[in-house]
Amino acid sequence: MTDTVQQKWSLIDRNTRPKAWVDIAKGVAMFMVVIFHTSLYFGHADITGYPGRLKQFLEAFPMPAFFVISGMFALRVSQWTFPQLWKRRLVPLLWLYVVWSLVRFVFYTVVPGTNGDLGALPATDLRSLLLLFVWPSNSYWFLYAMFWFTLGVWALRRVPVWLKVSGAALISAAITSGIVSFDNLGWNRTAALFLFFLVGALFYDRITKGITKAGPWTLAGLAVVYLAASAVVVAVPGVRGLPFTVTVMQVLAIAVGFVASKYIAMVRPLAAVFGTIGEWSLQIYLLHIFIIVSMASLLEWLLPPIGGALGAAIVTVSAILTTYVAIQLSKLTTKVKWLYVPPMRLRRSRKAVGGSSA
Repeated sequence: MTDTVQQKWSLIDRNTRPKAWVDIAKGVAMFMVVIFHTSLYFGHADITGYPGRLKQFLEAFPMPAFFVISGMFALRVSQWTFPQLWKRRLVPLLWLYVVWSLVRFVFYTVVPGTNGDLGALPATDLRSLLLLFVWPSNSYWFLYAMFWFTLGVWALRRVPVWLKVSGAALISAAITSGIVSFDNLGWNRTAALFLFFLVGALFYDRITKGITKAGPWTLAGLAVVYLAASAVVVAVPGVRGLPFTVTVMQVLAIAVGFVASKYIAMVRPLAAVFGTIGEWSLQIYLLHIFIIVSMASLLEWLLPPIGGALGAAIVTVSAILTTYVAIQLSKLTTKVKWLYVPPMRLRRSRKAVGGSSA
């Protein structure tokens, strides 16, 4: 009994679930996205402090990691018929993309002083809705990409693995090196990141077994290689623009992040924080920008330009606050089922419940 109590209150949990690292990795990635967007929008409100080169680290892990994990959960789509694929995955993704694009349009129209989608069509421009399926917004391109990635894995199911992985890698390298550009952030990132969704879908077993077997020395070695490679990319002009440089950095970041997440999952306080963020990562992704731009607009009005350590502290605290508020809003908004689930699915689930109770 005493041993059980001690284990419960111990800082370290050595009996974590084998795949507990997945939620942790999602949580870490989501928090990095929140920090990146907070620094970006606060920067336009003249509240700065994060070094510009930090962007390299905040971009290398989060979205590639999300897509690898998403691909791992798309393992079975290749076995479905197209009607099954359409109903189970594609329609729900389209629903989320359309509904939340409409929410975004209404938010920026109603809330004064907010600035959405820096560098793209203004969020209040009606064209952003009319061109929804051909010109994805900076805010919800992730959902747009998920639609095409899921369809792509299914459509390429009979293509040899080496051919589709090498093809996706070449496309990724062409985009990240700047050789090819679609002049749209959503399309560029969709083309560059399909590789990672594909890898997750094709190599689920190898990834999970690799994480399970990786020990502390593996983590240390991967971290040294990643940091050394990062130092070269930062220090040597032009290296980042070489084909495959960014792709290699992303692969290294994922390897470090996934193995580190396994060990973070053993530290109870960190596991509780990042596990919760990972659990609500989709909702946080959909909601966090609204919180950030509202805070940025308010602080721009209240404060003079701020930089240095104080500016960095404001950005960091605001990112933490944004994450907390987004989780609370997630718990409220999920009660409005149609914000996340297509009506046809709601009807089916109600029928199933009614049938089982009868």
